[in-house]
Parts: sequence; structure tokens; C-alpha cells
Amino acid sequence: MSARHEVLMRARALQTLAIARAVRFLIRTSTNLSRAVFIGLVVLVVLHAYLIKREPAPPSIEIVRTHPFASPETPAQQSHPPSGPENTKTEQAPSPSQPADQKTPAPLPPALQKAPAWTESEIADAKAECARLLDKMTVVTEPLPPAREGTCGAPAPRELQSIGESKVKFQPPATLRCPMIAALNTWVSDKLQPAAKRSFGSPIVRILAGSYSCRNRYGLARAPISEHALMNAIDISGFVLENGKIVRVSRSWTAHNDEESRDAPKAGVAHMRAKTVTVVAVRVGAPNSVAHGADDSSKTKPDDAKKPEKDATSEFLHVAHDEACKIFGTVLGPDANAAHHDHFHLDMKERKYRSICQ
Repeated sequence: MSARHEVLMRARALQTLAIARAVRFLIRTSTNLSRAVFIGLVVLVVLHAYLIKREPAPPSIEIVRTHPFASPETPAQQSHPPSGPENTKTEQAPSPSQPADQKTPAPLPPALQKAPAWTESEIADAKAECARLLDKMTVVTEPLPPAREGTCGAPAPRELQSIGESKVKFQPPATLRCPMIAALNTWVSDKLQPAAKRSFGSPIVRILAGSYSCRNRYGLARAPISEHALMNAIDISGFVLENGKIVRVSRSWTAHNDEESRDAPKAGVAHMRAKTVTVVAVRVGAPNSVAHGADDSSKTKPDDAKKPEKDATSEFLHVAHDEACKIFGTVLGPDANAAHHDHFHLDMKERKYRSICQ
């Protein structure tokens, strides 16, 4: 039975590797095609401009082009009373086009935008989804009324207080949708707690996090709405262990060196360390996803055993980041950009084929 299990594990690993390579090939192909199309458009524009220059200019164009050269004489002509009204009209003509040249006003923030209230059907469906996802999970949540703040909110949000049989508390309590709560339960109970016990000999008792915020991404006026505004995201800044140790992302995260990044593809885990989009399957609350996660975590154990000289705190954070990539739709850490230098951003934004892991 163990041999069959090992064969299945290897088959799944080969399948994952084949899919990753296929997607990389498709990305490269699409990039090359895009470049070719772009170059072709540039060539067409240059040729068009060159051909226009060689064509003889029609008389109408000559009249328009010679008008600016006559403009210095207009002050003398404007001194005559008959031409005054006409000249004032021509000067006022460009004024309607000035608003078009000015920058358009920034759109209203999400909280001030108008959006329809949640329908009874949407609320009932969201509550049914919560019952289905959280029925067999050990989580402490408080149901909240439907929230609608402009375009922000959710039809059936919940306040997440603790998660797992060890009752890992969230500080402060997180306001989230139920799919996010189910994903956090899988991440904390099945991935983080075993990793914390291996690295520190002590389980996690509290998670430092932030959740709901009615805003656009990065707080920019013209950016798309943030998943935080939809109660579909959480920012993890640190972990508190039972022995009193505090693991903060801002202090303990260290980037992997170049040698590790070169060796990672040989070990078959390049997709876990790369700062690019990684293809992973997202299945929240499904037993198959837990099984896949267990198989993948078992494959990383030998790799962890070969690197005992690394800082345990930083390695724990990298394991937490990599395991999150197998569960959530978006995972952004310190290696993503400066805005995430001190926390992990996790959300369950729906995507058809790919999740973002950076």
C-alpha cells in the first residue's frame, strides 16, 4: 500500500510539473506574439508617417499651415474696430476644448459610490455557503448582518475570533466572508501549526492580522477595488507562539540567495520560490485539496532537513508563504513589492486558471 501511495505521489508531482512547464511555455509564446504584434504596429505607424510626408500637401492644408505665420500681424489687424468682435470669437473658440485637455477628476472612493442593496437571494445563498463550508470546521465566528458600504461589503460576513482545535485567536478579530475563513482554517490547522511545532517546538496561539477596509488597491483613487473592501482578504503581519515568541514578517523574513534560486528548479520546487505568477489549484473546503497539500508538504520535508543551518524563523515564514500559495487565490509577501514588506496578503479572488504567488 505504501508503494502505491508513493507512485501516486510521484505521478501527482510529475503532473504538477508538466502543467507548470506547459503554462510557462504558453506565457512565453503569448509574450513573443505580443512583441511581434507590437513591432508590426510600430512599423506600420512609421511607414504611414513616412508616406504622408512624401505626398504633396493639398491647398487646404497649406492655408492652415500658413496661418500661424500670419499670426504676428494679427495685433495690427485687431486694432481695427470691425475685426474686433470676430477676433474675440476666434479666441474664445478653443475654450470648450480646454476641459478635455485638463485631467479628469478622480472617481469617487468605493465608500461613496452607489451600489444596490443585497437581495434576499444573495443573502440566503451566502448563508447557505457558510453553513456548507464551516459546518465541520472548528472555528469560532459571530454572524454579522449584511454589510453594504458603497460598493464595499458582503451579504453574509462573519467576525472570525479563533480557528482550529487549538483555538488560534485573531488579533483583532477579522471580518471576512466564509470562503476566506475556510481557507484560513486549512492553512492554520493543517500547515502552520505543524510547521511551527517543527521549527520552534511550540504551537501558534495568536495571529496578528488586519482584514476589512473599504478602499481601492494600495489606497489609489484610480486602482481597482481591493479584496479587503469585499471582506475577501486578510493581511498577516505576525504570529505569537505558546512559548511567548513573536514572529513578525517585517523582522524575520529574509530573501533566499541566488544559489538557492538556482537549485530550486532542480529540486522541483521553483514554483514555490519564484516571484512570478504560479499555477496552483484552489479548492477550499474540499478533502482533495487537503490531500494534495499533505502530499506536497511531505515532499518538502527532505528539503528542509538538508538545510538545518538556515534561520528557523525565516524558514518558517517561507513555509507559511509557500503553503498559502496552494490554498489562496492571491498570496503577496515581502518579495512582491515594498507595499508588502511587513505582511502577507491573502485573498480568495476568483480566477479561472491561475493564482498569484509572489
